[in-house]
Amino acid sequence: MKREREKHITRLHIILFALVLTIGIIVIVAVRSGGSKKVARYKKLEKDLKTATVYYFKNKEDEIDKGRREIVNMKTLVSNGYLQDEITNECLGYTEITNYRDLDGKYNIEYESFIKCGDKYKTEGYEEALENE
Repeated sequence: MKREREKHITRLHIILFALVLTIGIIVIVAVRSGGSKKVARYKKLEKDLKTATVYYFKNKEDEIDKGRREIVNMKTLVSNGYLQDEITNECLGYTEITNYRDLDGKYNIEYESFIKCGDKYKTEGYEEALENE
């Protein structure tokens, strides 16, 4: 009778261990997939920020001096209605617009966006000094 009881306790321990391990794996997978979704959302915000800047400057391209760079911050785009996303409330950002001369001597405008969302996400090359220009 004692042996049966010990076998029952051992089985119970094995079942509990398997259950705890399964729950732990489920939690880890859920947390990691939630983090990837957030990163994808930040990447989308970078892309949307660039698109909004392009539209903002569409009629102002001649205002960007040749060989110069301009900065447009995200707050400007949001307040002028070019960018709408609730995630902009938790992030700071800007787009750097460069009017450069290519090898053929033609001037081209290039847009590159940068965001910083607390300590959760930051675009490589983000410069805090430029976020409020």
